[in-house]
Amino acid sequence: MKAEVILMKCPEARRIYGVRVEEWEGDWFRTWAFPIDEKRAAHEGFDKVKIKGNLSPADEFNGCPYCKSIKFVQCDRCGKLSCWNNEERITCGWCGRSGNVVATEDQINVKGGGY
Repeated sequence: MKAEVILMKCPEARRIYGVRVEEWEGDWFRTWAFPIDEKRAAHEGFDKVKIKGNLSPADEFNGCPYCKSIKFVQCDRCGKLSCWNNEERITCGWCGRSGNVVATEDQINVKGGGY
């Protein structure tokens, strides 16, 4: 089993958090989320992690530590991940771009950095 930590951002709280992901049989699963600040995330190297594939929540996934959402979207401009609470229109927590939801958990390509 391979495990990594990726970064997501909560648009409501405007704060980043870490998400532990594990690769099981070729797919990635989100297993645990925790608050973290940008300095510590960079020190731990979480801003350099790259993953590609499906990114589903595991049964025990606790969701965003701020808004509690277990869903996310990937921004079509910056490529980063933000919480999603089922709204039709979203605003990226990272770059602020607003738009309609076009993709969520299937076949993502994520890399860290650029807070």
